[in-house]
Amino acid sequence: MSILRLLSAFLLAVAGTAAAAHTPAAAAVPGLELAWSAPATPSSATTRIAAAGCPTGKRVVGAFAFTSGNTRDVVITGLIPTTNSVIALASEDQDGTDDNWQLTVQAMCASPLPGQTIVTTSSAYTSANKQVTATCPAGTRMLTGGWNLNGSDGEVFLNQVAPAADLSRMSVTGMEDQDGMADTWRLTTHAVCADPLPGLFTRTATSAADSADKSVVIVCDPGQQRLSAGWSLIGSGAGSPAGQVQARPGSAGTGWYELAAVEDDDGYSGHWFATARIICVTI
Repeated sequence: MSILRLLSAFLLAVAGTAAAAHTPAAAAVPGLELAWSAPATPSSATTRIAAAGCPTGKRVVGAFAFTSGNTRDVVITGLIPTTNSVIALASEDQDGTDDNWQLTVQAMCASPLPGQTIVTTSSAYTSANKQVTATCPAGTRMLTGGWNLNGSDGEVFLNQVAPAADLSRMSVTGMEDQDGMADTWRLTTHAVCADPLPGLFTRTATSAADSADKSVVIVCDPGQQRLSAGWSLIGSGAGSPAGQVQARPGSAGTGWYELAAVEDDDGYSGHWFATARIICVTI
């Protein structure tokens, strides 16, 4: 089954349903709670899809996904916030892996917020690297974002998932792996926007610049909740790790996350650094 057909089936399956488990929290954001995707058995499947659905009457205000069981050979090709669910897709990269791996999705859900809307912007289908920005309506601010690498078949890495410092927009950059990709692919960027919330802000933390794998932990202030996470992978000097370094977001908590950035199987000889990005809100 194609990724498009698989995604369509999943959207129908999760619409209007709650995840297998959710954790309520008293919040300035009304009715804030966390929904997880149903547990999945690790396997060496080439592609995976998972979703977390909000309880009836609640809407998505945050989205997060991570893989486990393999660090270099799996790409999260989609993190798609809808009105009441978050859907994620992941594929093995061009080299593939025999390792077992799994995909986990989190959705932050809340009662509908003033001005809440989802902005979606897509590129054309081409075989070139591309950046796509989704801009929030005037007077609103971004809560969370997402992307979809349609047709990339695990051969496009996300070099940047970057909310603007003022939370007015979300920019995502997709870079083909080092031997390129002959087929065309499309990048779609999503931004969930609403009227400004108390304590809503973005924060960054940056690693050292060298030729080794990186780990960056970034934390919200006490009494705050992570709504979204992102990153930038940047080469030092004239070099660029584009298409040769993959981001691996991971977290066991909801007020922080760890960005693991790893070189692919072929490695990258130049120096590069990783910047982790987080959107937090007061709860």
